[in-house]
Amino acid sequence: MDTLLKPTLKTPFPTEEKYWKDPITGLVVPKDPYENLAWRSTLMTAAENDPILQQDMISACSESLLFWINAFCWTFHQKEIDPLTGEEIEIETAHHPFITWECQDDLFAALLDRLKKPRGILVDKSRDMGASWCAIDFCHWCWLFMDDIQILEMSRTKDYVDQPGNKKALFQKHDYINEWLPEWMVPPLCQVGKKYRTSMHMLNILNGACIDGESTNENAGSGDRRRILLLDEFAKVEKGGLIRSATTDVSPFRIVNSTPAGPGTEYANWKHSGKIEVFTLPWWNHPDKGAGRHAYQDEYGAWQISSAWYEQEKKRRSPKEMAREIDMKDTESGDLFFTLENIKKHRVLFAKEPRQRFHVHLDKKIADSAVHQKIRSKDYTAVKLTRGSKGPLRVWCNLTMGRPDQTKTYIFGCDISKGQGASNSVISIKCRETGEKIAEWRDANTPPHDMARVAIALAIWAGGRKPKSLPFVKWEKNGPGIDFGKQMVKVFKYPFCYYNDVTGDRSQKKMSKYGWHSSTESKFELLTAYDRAMAHGGYINHSEFGLAEMEMYIYNKDGSIGPACLVAENSGAKKTHGDVVIADALTIDDKEFGKTVHKGPSYPANSCGARRKAAMARKKNKNKGWQSKFKF
Repeated sequence: MDTLLKPTLKTPFPTEEKYWKDPITGLVVPKDPYENLAWRSTLMTAAENDPILQQDMISACSESLLFWINAFCWTFHQKEIDPLTGEEIEIETAHHPFITWECQDDLFAALLDRLKKPRGILVDKSRDMGASWCAIDFCHWCWLFMDDIQILEMSRTKDYVDQPGNKKALFQKHDYINEWLPEWMVPPLCQVGKKYRTSMHMLNILNGACIDGESTNENAGSGDRRRILLLDEFAKVEKGGLIRSATTDVSPFRIVNSTPAGPGTEYANWKHSGKIEVFTLPWWNHPDKGAGRHAYQDEYGAWQISSAWYEQEKKRRSPKEMAREIDMKDTESGDLFFTLENIKKHRVLFAKEPRQRFHVHLDKKIADSAVHQKIRSKDYTAVKLTRGSKGPLRVWCNLTMGRPDQTKTYIFGCDISKGQGASNSVISIKCRETGEKIAEWRDANTPPHDMARVAIALAIWAGGRKPKSLPFVKWEKNGPGIDFGKQMVKVFKYPFCYYNDVTGDRSQKKMSKYGWHSSTESKFELLTAYDRAMAHGGYINHSEFGLAEMEMYIYNKDGSIGPACLVAENSGAKKTHGDVVIADALTIDDKEFGKTVHKGPSYPANSCGARRKAAMARKKNKNKGWQSKFKF
């Protein structure tokens, strides 16, 4: 298993190929930058006054994308990497002949394949891998040599589509390509400011091919039909789900290009959906950054890849920057709530497949009005338990006579969904004495009123060492949890429920309300206690599913906390979402919460928010001084 998990790194790297022979045209191109530059100069000089050679070169380029790029295209970058030390070095010029790397050759081959059989491709990349240049050069080649092809290119703002002087803008890359091509290869009047090169538009009058640009918005490309659609830096666009949906009918060949921008983005969801082919451009395939690359196992037993350049980057970047810009990790590049190191350690030590899975329910012949009697008598005959490989009850502990250890006591944490298939309802079962999660019931299609019967069945099944007691049940009462709570307390009269004690400011009267109410403050306290318990060994979680959900919990823009998959949802959807994390956290005893205070967002010095906060504090202190003059 250890060998299977170890990444395979091709050797030798980088390849020491000095000359490349084009398999299509048979032409040989030097790969050494200086020799390539001299070869280009000789070729350009020979073709300048030779129409026949010009036509031969145009014919060769139309047949071979890679020959056209390695012979005629240039690229713009202002830094290089010393492959020995991994340090950035100054360079005299930012203009360089585009000599493709092996990983870029593979990307171009994948793009060409999709011209023949149109389908989408998502390019998942590290920073400075040339993916945007590859996509633009590919589209430019199609525009030059394919009759009547229609291409649409989109980025997150208009300025990133077409803004003079901005080398990041898509159309400025096209202009740059045309500037370096020989005059006899460039279509007439398509240079900047000419008749066929207007704002976010470029027409090849010779073959009718056209490239248009547009900023990404929820109506992007509506009603349009194109052969190729480029979605550049898609992870950073707003309303990504609407844009993805709106562009579905624009073109079957969508090129989705980006570095990660955190979990919950539509780019991350799309990448992991299995509905688009993913092409990866990792940093270790960069000929300079990956020089001396090697695989090693970290302290958690996971395989990692490093090089001299990578170690230099670790010294100057934060972990979040490394995850986003270098390692292509959606989860770690976001504003995570839980301590990722705790989750990694926990996964290595405790995560495993459940021992058994079951279907469990309360006997259907038992009416709701009779359930209370079954609870009082702890009547185990009322529980129907059947083994099944797809059962929603997952059990990690050893069972005796089909039940957990009856010398222990148990606590249930419940998070209830609508039961309409969109999200899971979860019951997490923890042993109080050992702190171990022994079982997890998880299903997305059970409505709240049926969930109450499931909870009663599980409570009787779990039992416990006290003759007259059953597991303590704590659930989130927001949203669907209200119906679940009414059924548990008012109909079934289950006696071992969580009650939220609320104390008034003036009357000091104590009010009891069943169920745990989720607010920004209470959720922060609960999840902080859970994170603390994971760090200090107070909780043992075997559920890989639950641990993976922890990695998706982030701070939202409004300061709230929740799963990254709900970033684009409205507040109502977030409140009705059931998940394993909340269920697990609810099994943490109240005494473990401590006195953690949710401070809300912090403001930079001298910002509008900081000045407003200071003004409010001064006003509050002034009012206190005024009140102190009077006796009450």
